Amino acid sequence: MKLDFDYVVIGSGFGGSVMSCRLVEKGYNVCLLERGRQWKMHEFPRRPNEIQDNMFWDPEDGKYGLMEFRDTPDSDVMTLTASGLGGGSLIYANVLYRMPEEFFAGWPGGFTRRKLDPYYDRVTTMMEARPYPFNTDPYYQDTPKTAALKKASVQMQQNPAALTPAEFQLPPLAVRFEGEFPGHQTLNSHGAVQSKCNKCGECDLGCNIHAKNTLDLNYIFRARNLKSGMGHLDVRTQAEVSKIEHLGDHYKITFHVPQFPSQEIVLTAKKVVLSAGSVGSTSLLLKMKKSGSLPKLNRWLGQKWCGNGDLLGMVLNTNDNFDPTNGPVITGAIKYSLKNYPDGFPHGMYLEDAGFPNMIAWYASGKVPQITGITGALCLMGSTLKKFFCKVLRIKIKTEINVGDQFASALDRGTFTRKAMVLLGMGRDRSDGVVSLQDDGQTVINWDIKTSELHFDRMREEMKKVAENLGGTFMDNPLTHLDKVIAVHPLGGCPMGDSAETGLVNTHGEVFGYEGLYVVDGSILPTSTGTNPSLTIAAVAEFIAEQIPAKSAHQDLKTEQRTT
Repeated sequence: MKLDFDYVVIGSGFGGSVMSCRLVEKGYNVCLLERGRQWKMHEFPRRPNEIQDNMFWDPEDGKYGLMEFRDTPDSDVMTLTASGLGGGSLIYANVLYRMPEEFFAGWPGGFTRRKLDPYYDRVTTMMEARPYPFNTDPYYQDTPKTAALKKASVQMQQNPAALTPAEFQLPPLAVRFEGEFPGHQTLNSHGAVQSKCNKCGECDLGCNIHAKNTLDLNYIFRARNLKSGMGHLDVRTQAEVSKIEHLGDHYKITFHVPQFPSQEIVLTAKKVVLSAGSVGSTSLLLKMKKSGSLPKLNRWLGQKWCGNGDLLGMVLNTNDNFDPTNGPVITGAIKYSLKNYPDGFPHGMYLEDAGFPNMIAWYASGKVPQITGITGALCLMGSTLKKFFCKVLRIKIKTEINVGDQFASALDRGTFTRKAMVLLGMGRDRSDGVVSLQDDGQTVINWDIKTSELHFDRMREEMKKVAENLGGTFMDNPLTHLDKVIAVHPLGGCPMGDSAETGLVNTHGEVFGYEGLYVVDGSILPTSTGTNPSLTIAAVAEFIAEQIPAKSAHQDLKTEQRTT
C-alpha cells in the first residue's frame, strides 16, 4: 500500500507551521490541513455586512470566518481562537516574548530557558521580529499610548509583592517596519510581499496590508517555495479533520470542507502532527477516544488547562489624548517579577498597552455620542433651515458661503476613544482546568478562577495604578463581575510529561501509546508561560522538529516495502 504522505499536519498555527516547514526541509512530503481559508492581502472583512458574515467561526450557524468564541456556562472562562492559514498569527498582537527562566519550574524533560534560547533565536529570525522602533523612527515615535505606558511605569508605586522593580519594555514584534513610507511594499527575507506598518491598529482583525509577519508569510511561504530535491508541502485550506485512525504502521485521516460536512475526504500518512491549538487538538483527541478510534489515549487527555492569566481592562477619561487607534495593537509592556503563590508556584505577569482600529472608534463614537457633536449637528441643521426660510421669504441675509467648518463641527470629535487606553494583562495562573466532552459531543472547559485569584487581584491593582497615573478611571471587563475572563491564550489539555504517568505526550511531542502521532501546539505546554505564549509554542515546535531525523532514500524504500 502506497501512502499519500509521509506526514499530515493538522492546523497551521505556531506549532503546525513550524513543523510543516522543518519536515519539508528534511525531505518529507507533507500535507498541511487547515479548517479555515487563506486570507490574502485586502481580503479580511471590514464592511459591516462582511464582518457579520465573515469575521466569526460558527459552522453550526453558517459562519466560516476568522475567529471562534467559545463560552461554557458552567466555567469561568471564554476562549478566543483563530481559523485561517497561519492560525493564531492572523489575529494575535504580534508579541514574541521569551518565557522567563523561573517559569520553567516543573517542566519535564529538562526544559529550561537556556535549552530553548537557540530555538527562540531561530523563530525570531524566521519571523523577523524586533522591538517597536519607538526610540529610533520619528513616524513610530508619534504613538501616544506607548509614551503614556512608559511614563506610567516610572511613576507607579511598586507592588508590595515585587521581587524587582517593574520594568517598561519594548517587546519584540512580528511586524514589518522596513520601507520608505507607510504601506510601502517590499519583499521579506523569504520572498513574500509585505507592507510597512501604517499604525492602523487592525492587527487583531487581520492585517489587510500584510504588515504583520504572519506564519503564512514566512514558515509556510518558505515551505511552499523550497527548491526541488527537498520534500513537498501540499496545503489544503477549508479542511476540517473529523477522524484520526491508527492502522498499525500508518494513520488514516478523514476531513471535510466545513460548508459540506457530509462529503468526506480520506488521506493516509505514515505519521500525523496534530497542531489545532489547545482547544482544537484536545477536542479532536477527546472525540477520537470516545469513538474508539484512539482508545489508548491516557488519563492526562484534557488536563492541565489554563488561560495564561489573560485579563482585559480599560482606562477611560484620561487627562491627555492617547489615541489608541494610532499604532500596532501592542507596542509596550511592563514586566513584573513577583513573589510566589503561597505553595511556591512562581508568579509574574506582563501588562501591555493595546490599540484598536479606527472603525471601532467610529462605532464607539456613534454609540456614545458627545455633546460637541450633538450641538454641532443641531447648529448645522438650524443654519440650513434658516437659509431655506430666508430663501422662501426672499429675505436677504449676510451668510458664510464656505460651510466646511459647520459640517466638521457636526462630527463627533471622538473624545471618548481618544482619552482612553486598553490594557492587556497576562501572567501565571494555575493550570488546573479540565477539558471534557458533553453528551452532545460539544467540548467544554471547566476552570475555576478562585485558585488563581492571587494573579488576577495583583493584575487589577496594577491596572488601577496605571489608570491613576494617567488621570483616568479604571474599568474592569464587565464579565469579571460574573467571575468570567476571556482567554485569548488558551494552553494545555494535552500536557507533556516524562512518562505516561505524568503526561499525554513525551517531551518530543509524541503521544504515549501511539508511535508516529504527535501533538505540537499550545496544548502540550504543562504550565502557563506568563508572557505572550506564541514564541514559546513555536520554539518548542522547533525543538521537536529538530529531533526528527532527515528522510533518506533508504528510509523511503524501507517505508514503501513495509506498506506494499
